[in-house]
Amino acid sequence: MNRTSPIGVIDSGIGGFSVAKKVQELLPWEDILYFGDGANTPYGNHDANTILAMTRYMLGFMRQNEVKLLLVACNTISCLMDSYRDEMDCPVLSVVEAGAQAAANLTGEKIGVVSTCFTHQTGCYPKAIHTIAPQKQVFSKGCANLAHLVETYLGREDGKPMIQAEVQADLEEFAVQNPVDCCVLGCTHFPLVREEIDHLFPHLMLLDPAEEMVATAHKYLQERGEERDHTHIGQMKIMTTGDVEEYAAKAKQVGLINIISVDAWPPMQKKW
Repeated sequence: MNRTSPIGVIDSGIGGFSVAKKVQELLPWEDILYFGDGANTPYGNHDANTILAMTRYMLGFMRQNEVKLLLVACNTISCLMDSYRDEMDCPVLSVVEAGAQAAANLTGEKIGVVSTCFTHQTGCYPKAIHTIAPQKQVFSKGCANLAHLVETYLGREDGKPMIQAEVQADLEEFAVQNPVDCCVLGCTHFPLVREEIDHLFPHLMLLDPAEEMVATAHKYLQERGEERDHTHIGQMKIMTTGDVEEYAAKAKQVGLINIISVDAWPPMQKKW
């Protein structure tokens, strides 16, 4: 790997597109290699051992392609990072750590976190936030269906009512019943429907950990002297175990640019 190597982004599906978009906005000179395990999404519905096996499959792909920095865009995967972080030869950044740091820096004392059920059950966000800012009140809520609905119906008119109904059910607690100063979007799928969230709950302050994550990535690259020349126009390659045409369409829909390829990768052979 060297300064011209790409930044790797892994996710259980298309949710990491929200992170890749922040990379393109804040580090437009960097190339991106994206891997979405669409065949097994959402990861939040699997047990820890299964999630780790599927994660290591994606890590192997990223090692083969010698990424210079890996962004773990999936919050569910990030909750288990201590089990695999040392398996990469490059820095590995966690969206949970980024989200916790951003939440801890807020002036408000009452923080809500919406995530997949697995992320919620691990308690990783409250633990991470309290490590930095023990005085914060943190309330976590698992959303059983929202990530799946976003993955399946993003951009489809027939899916809008279902997504809106799920957003209403999942976020009403933090917006109305038990109002918080800020709500952390603890799943990278959720920022992809931020427009729907803002429409239903215009006064609910939202925090997308992706911005903090990419800012940290920039700092890493600067400190290591691995930034790409700023005159370079960053390009993006997408690999998926899911539907190639669907990934290509949704990547353009969320505003990703300079995509030079969207290709299929075989799913991991399951041993469970």
